Amino acid sequence: MGDYITVLTRWSLETQEMYFACARAGFIMIPVSYRLLPMEIENIMKYVGSKVIVFEQKFAGLVSPISLDLKKYVIGEREDGSIPFEELFRSEPTEPQIEIQDATPVTLGFTSGTTGTPKVFLRTHYANFNNHLGYALMFDMTYRDIGLTAIPPLTGVTWNAGLLLARADSIVMDFDPIKLLETIQKYQVTIIYLVPAMYKALLDVPNLKEYDLSSLRAVASVGSFLPLPVLEGIREAINPNVYDAYGLQEAGSLSVIKPDMKVLKPSSVGPPLPMQEIKIVDSRNVELPQGEIGEVSVKTADGAGEYWDNPEKSKESFKNGWFLTGDLGKLDEDGYLYIIGRKKDMIVSGGYNVYATDVEDIILSNPDVEDCAVIGLPDEKWGEKVTAVIKFKQGRTLSASELITYCKERMSTYKVPKSVFFIEAIPRTLSGKAMKFKLIERFKEANPN
Repeated sequence: MGDYITVLTRWSLETQEMYFACARAGFIMIPVSYRLLPMEIENIMKYVGSKVIVFEQKFAGLVSPISLDLKKYVIGEREDGSIPFEELFRSEPTEPQIEIQDATPVTLGFTSGTTGTPKVFLRTHYANFNNHLGYALMFDMTYRDIGLTAIPPLTGVTWNAGLLLARADSIVMDFDPIKLLETIQKYQVTIIYLVPAMYKALLDVPNLKEYDLSSLRAVASVGSFLPLPVLEGIREAINPNVYDAYGLQEAGSLSVIKPDMKVLKPSSVGPPLPMQEIKIVDSRNVELPQGEIGEVSVKTADGAGEYWDNPEKSKESFKNGWFLTGDLGKLDEDGYLYIIGRKKDMIVSGGYNVYATDVEDIILSNPDVEDCAVIGLPDEKWGEKVTAVIKFKQGRTLSASELITYCKERMSTYKVPKSVFFIEAIPRTLSGKAMKFKLIERFKEANPN
């Protein structure tokens, strides 16, 4: 197994160069988030034994406190003790004396960590190539496309590699709603690739209708559940053609629903992709009939196969060639998958199962609500009480009792939040998933609004 190369960048040309250079040389690339603390980056590098880091100059403040003995390559203005990235291109190129096989590892990634500490997984050349090619096919990419994304690595590499395979153009940028809309208009972008929280931010731009988005042929949503109010807003204000994809970092892309079928099955994420299998199982890992809700289990040609250096978690999640995703879902009569939520997000209140996404959909339809997360908090009477954590739109407000009344008019009584908390921002991962464990820890002893 090759050396581990840590990469701390936004998605850029240099990131793409590093990915393909590592792939050819037999190194393993570790993309780390610029949202991490220096101590967290140091712990990752120490854990895997990485001795090299490539970073953008704007993130020098995250690298300089790291106490490890490292080779540091900087993209941009040189920092003390660092080597200009361009130095890597000045030596005489030599053919790597290594045989790259399908099973050769190429990237090491970390799961989103929505329930706590992220898990580590290795992805091979075979897995990544399948995933990259799958993206080109999933989103019907062609050489005529101009694709845009604001999603960071590791997901960003798959999107951009798909565009490369389709010989399309690619634009990558940091997410800023106004700048993104201006970029679509200026460069005649044909398809955008964002997480639901980003689409929600676009829909909240006051003068959204003033931007010319007519070049778009479609939009693609990934990373987390696409709430129906957001889907309806996208169709009305951005583009009616919506791809909605489902996948996991350790399992690759699993399903996609294309725009025509999204109209007929708006809550679905589509049928399994070619070479992927999906079934729904109960707590004993027994397959359930269509229509019943259980855990989504997948058999995939391009998954990780195990968690790196974590046999206990691997044994829990990988069973007889199938991967237990931790997501709750169901399959309809046509084999289309519906994601209900995370297994740990299901709230058992007074003996009833409450699926957080059902409640979140209703709350997000309230015109005063910018974002929300529904969690279960310990309760002596109910076991768990349904609790809503709310972020208001700018300049908007409503009371807890008004929100509860709004919910009572639109859902079964047992689903209605019994407690409401207001917050400045819902903590989310880079892929847009709410970090509910942080909310539970914060509010489990607090008095509701």
